[in-house]
Amino acid sequence: MIPVLHSDDDFLILDKPSGLAVQPGEGVRICLLDAVERDYGFKPYLVHRLDRETSGCLAVARSPRAASMLSALMGGNGAVKRYRAIVVGRPEPASGILGGKVRVRERMVDAETRYRTLAGAAGFSLVEAELGTGRNHQIRQHLAGAGWPILGDDRHGDFKANKAAAAGWGAKRLMLYACALTLPLQPPVSVTAPAPPHFADFCARVGMENP
Repeated sequence: MIPVLHSDDDFLILDKPSGLAVQPGEGVRICLLDAVERDYGFKPYLVHRLDRETSGCLAVARSPRAASMLSALMGGNGAVKRYRAIVVGRPEPASGILGGKVRVRERMVDAETRYRTLAGAAGFSLVEAELGTGRNHQIRQHLAGAGWPILGDDRHGDFKANKAAAAGWGAKRLMLYACALTLPLQPPVSVTAPAPPHFADFCARVGMENP
């Protein structure tokens, strides 16, 4: 059963496991939508998405009305979405804003990611990123473009560094999770998700604290 971080009459916020696809697709035996309907007894409506490899905070609505309300918040009208990632190298400066265009399907679109460095060890850094826009793979693209690719990213990352970290540290999965979600409702809803096991294990192996 997928852990619940928040539940009310309108929606759930779940701690999505890494490796679970959100929607049906080729090669997907069961997806998050199936699991929610099976375990919680209602048909969920997606209001935002996480990549299959990314774990953490994900909201699903209980009705079309709630989905419309939450989609408006997720579309840039107040929701705060924060992620944590292990990147290769040390960001310089230690905090800032990454802008510029990212590729979404076949188009280049504007995006903004705010970041801050939380810790570093063994040539890697723990970075917290907050979305200014909600583009597909924007954190992965922005950090890679800045020269600090996310460890384990097999699409936008550093393949040589990924291979070395897998051999030397056992890092074989994407080091990215949605750590926090805040919704400006009345009253506000704010949740945090724990680091997934493979992320926490890597931090422990290299001696990096995840505050």
